[in-house]
Amino acid sequence: MGLTGGEFIAEYLISEEIPYVFGIPGHGDMGAFDAFKDRKDRITVISPRHEQAAAHMADAYYRASGRPLATLTSIGPGSLNIATGLATAFVDSIPMISFTGGPQTYMLGRGVLQELERQQDNVFPHILQPMTKRNWDVQHVDLLADVLPRAMNTALTGRPGPVHIEVPIDLQAEVTDKPLPDPAERRPEFRAVRPDPDAMDAAAAKLLAARRPVILAGGGCLEAKAAEEVRKVAEYLDAAVVVTMMGKGIFPEDHPLDAEHTGANGTAVGNHMTREADVILAVGTRFAEQTSSSYMDGMSFSIPPTELIHLDIDATEIGKNYPTAIGAVCDAKAGLGDLLDALTDRGGPEGVTRPDYRDEIRTWRAKWHEMLTGRWTDELSLSRVLHSMRDLLPREAIAIASAGHPQIQAFQEFLSYEPRTWLSPGGYSTMGYTLPAAIGAKLAQPDRPVVGFAGDGDLQMTVQELAVAAETGAAVIIACINNTGWLSIRDFQRGMFGEDRGFATEFRSRKGDQLMPVDFTQIAKAYNCGAEKVTTPDQIAGAVGRAMASDGPYLIEFMTDREPVNTEGVNIGHWDLPKPAYLP
Repeated sequence: MGLTGGEFIAEYLISEEIPYVFGIPGHGDMGAFDAFKDRKDRITVISPRHEQAAAHMADAYYRASGRPLATLTSIGPGSLNIATGLATAFVDSIPMISFTGGPQTYMLGRGVLQELERQQDNVFPHILQPMTKRNWDVQHVDLLADVLPRAMNTALTGRPGPVHIEVPIDLQAEVTDKPLPDPAERRPEFRAVRPDPDAMDAAAAKLLAARRPVILAGGGCLEAKAAEEVRKVAEYLDAAVVVTMMGKGIFPEDHPLDAEHTGANGTAVGNHMTREADVILAVGTRFAEQTSSSYMDGMSFSIPPTELIHLDIDATEIGKNYPTAIGAVCDAKAGLGDLLDALTDRGGPEGVTRPDYRDEIRTWRAKWHEMLTGRWTDELSLSRVLHSMRDLLPREAIAIASAGHPQIQAFQEFLSYEPRTWLSPGGYSTMGYTLPAAIGAKLAQPDRPVVGFAGDGDLQMTVQELAVAAETGAAVIIACINNTGWLSIRDFQRGMFGEDRGFATEFRSRKGDQLMPVDFTQIAKAYNCGAEKVTTPDQIAGAVGRAMASDGPYLIEFMTDREPVNTEGVNIGHWDLPKPAYLP
């Protein structure tokens, strides 16, 4: 006897050495789930409390380890819930394979339970199409032998991303006699995409002639494992290194050439260095709006007159947002390696020294950090939490933040020193990401401390996943920044629309207008997690020490001050949020 469709999927994932599948069983995926029951010694199924969290867990597992996972969800609303997680992964080029149940092939279009068929028989695969790199609607069980390796190949090669496979209910239970494909025979062993040699020679000439070179390193550098190449090129040129939200961690943020970040959420040193650069070498980055200060000329970039050399695996990103002097399609590791060879061929083995340039970076870094700490009051603030926790946690700690002030300020203020130690939905800025992502990251890196920074608005969107943290024993630290509202938006409203324009962002009673704070400490304890409250800066160290000593998940509820002086971050760049015409 052959394998059922569900068994075939399970065996193929095992052959791909995928250790975890995240998903929730329903009538639309029961056949597939049953196949995993008899294989639980070889592959583990973890059930989150909401399907969005399944995708975030798989997403963060990859960001922390470079190894993809799978999700499995039922027909209809169960799989629609995963859409936000897939979109988050797609925008940031994070691979995973998402299986969804579908209506029986022999009842297609009849409107079976949870089918969407009024405009087209089972239109669901088309709903997920914009947020996946590729999707398949499998209509015969024998096709799984072809589709599964193609899907994994698509997810992992070129510019990576999530893929989707719809598996009808009946196919999960039917038998196929097709042999299980060998992953090694269906994927290229050597994936490096090398740049054109003439382009690298021209780039080397331009960089050697530059007076103020800057390397802008994006997420493509992490994906290509190009940390060593970024460092070698930077040190050869004595070039400032600025990283994007997705690239944070690729270059140690205590290196003398580190110029931190540019853009709307950037730092003073980063924006200064990119704005004043004469040549920018951009590698593995798409010049997202937040990186580019909404493309306001002269705010973060001055292109032109700054000349841009752009290396990227995706040709569509080159020249899309800025004109390029030299553009080359390649992966970051191969491109930087070949560029370094071209530099040494032209400039010799010793490289360039720019002591005054290094001094300038150091001066601007010091100025920026004085701006941050100089704003502190005696009250508890997110900024104080970030700086204290950075001092208390080891260099290899993994930090996670979703959206709003925690994302922006952690990006700016919580320094990263190693690749894959900063996880954040940079392109989609997804609320609710932090907690499930922390679980996924801890499963990927069980020996590293994992801390997730989440505002109370963010955390409430996926707070139920504390149950999964407890069930798995994931010893994550959740730093809940409780200020009773979506105060990042309130602060944007105040700063951009006027100080009296804060609206619908505070959690208040409709009856008496008093604040209605949530007691996350009690919620965490109800989910069998350790938890405590922190109300003053001097309590931070003790709480973090107890959290790190815990052998399970631990939530620290930081009751931060709500006054703008203690909630607003330092905005150096520009974000284009148009003011309504009726406001002065």
